[in-house]
Amino acid sequence: MKFKIKTKDLKEAVSAVSRVVDPRSVTPSLQGLYLKTKEDALEVVGSDLDVVLKARTKATTEVEGETLVNARVLSEIVRKLPTGEATFSDVGSELKVEIKKMDFQLRKLDEKTYPEALLEENKNENTEEVETLELFESIKKVGIASSPEGGRPLLTGIYFNNKNKKTELVATDSYRLATHSLSEIPLQDIGTISYRALNETIRVFENGEDAIKISSNERELHFYNKKFSASLRKLEGSFPEYENLFPKETLFSIEVKKREILESLDRATVVAEGFIPVKLVLENNETLKITTVNKDIGGGNEEVSIKTLGVDLDDLSGFEMSFNPNYFMQGIEVLDGDTVYIRFSGNEKPVVIQGEVEDYKYLLMPVRTNQ
Repeated sequence: MKFKIKTKDLKEAVSAVSRVVDPRSVTPSLQGLYLKTKEDALEVVGSDLDVVLKARTKATTEVEGETLVNARVLSEIVRKLPTGEATFSDVGSELKVEIKKMDFQLRKLDEKTYPEALLEENKNENTEEVETLELFESIKKVGIASSPEGGRPLLTGIYFNNKNKKTELVATDSYRLATHSLSEIPLQDIGTISYRALNETIRVFENGEDAIKISSNERELHFYNKKFSASLRKLEGSFPEYENLFPKETLFSIEVKKREILESLDRATVVAEGFIPVKLVLENNETLKITTVNKDIGGGNEEVSIKTLGVDLDDLSGFEMSFNPNYFMQGIEVLDGDTVYIRFSGNEKPVVIQGEVEDYKYLLMPVRTNQ
C-alpha cells in the first residue's frame, strides 16, 4: 500500500470515524482503523460492533492495499500534521507517514483479524432519502430519556414507531419517557437503535451538505451519502408497551416561563448535588416554590411565578411533589418555545412536561421523599 493525500481530507475522515473505536476493546483488531486504498480513493473504517462508520476521501494511490493501525495513535498524529500532502507507505510491519521534513512509523495490527462483516459493502436495497434535520433533532430530544450504556440493552435505544402516517420516536429508562412525532419515515422495519450509535451518526452527518439516504434490513439501519456511511446494529427484543403509561386525565396544569424555571432549578442543583430530589410546592395558584434540602450542605427555597390552568379548585396551596432535578431540567431544556406546561394527574403520579408544540411529550416519575 502506498498513497498520497491532502492532510485536510485525511483529518476529516479519520476524526469522523475514530470516535466510535473503543481504545479498550478486548478484541485488539477493534482498537484499530482499517485503511483501504483503491484507484483514486481512501476508505477508513472504524467500529465498536454496534455501529460501523466508513469515510471515503480522495487520494492518489500508487499501490493499492489495506492495513490496520491503532486508532488512537493514528488520530493523534493525523490531528497534529501540518497543512500539505502526506505520503503513507506500507513497509513490512509498519506504516510510514511522511510529510515535509518529518516522518513517523506506526506499528501495524494484523488486518486479517479484522471482522470481515464490518468491511462488507451495503447493498442499499429499499433506499429512501429523508429529511434528516427533523430526524436528527427528534433523536436528540428523545434520546435524553434513554438508559445509559451498561443498563438493560433495549432501554439504551430509541424505538421508531410508524403509525397514522407519522413516525413516533420513543425512549425510556423506566424513570422517564420521551416521545416525539415527526413526518413519516418511509421505512417500516427500523425497530430499536442504540441512542449512542445514533448520536455518533448525527455527529458525522449533521454538518454535511450532501443528501443523506437511509436503508434498512433485518439486522441493521444504514445512513450514507457521498463521503460517509454508517451501519447501526438493531437492538433485539420488543420495546415496552408505552402508550398506556401516560395519564388518562390531567387534574391541572401549570404554565411557567422556560428560562425562569430552568434558572431556578439550576441554582437548586448546587445544593441538591445532582441527585437529591427537589420539591415543588404550590404556594397558591400563582406561585411555585422550589425547595431543596441537603443535610450535609444546607438548603434553599425559591419562588417562581406560574399560571394555573384547567382546575376548578379555588386554591391548590400545599400540593407538592419531588423529582430528580437533572431529569426535570433535561426534559425542559429540549422544549421548543419560551413557555413550559407541566401537567399533573395527582399525588405520586407521573407528570407530563410539554412545550408550545404538542408533538413532544416528556413523562417523569416523581421521587418519594421524607423531607
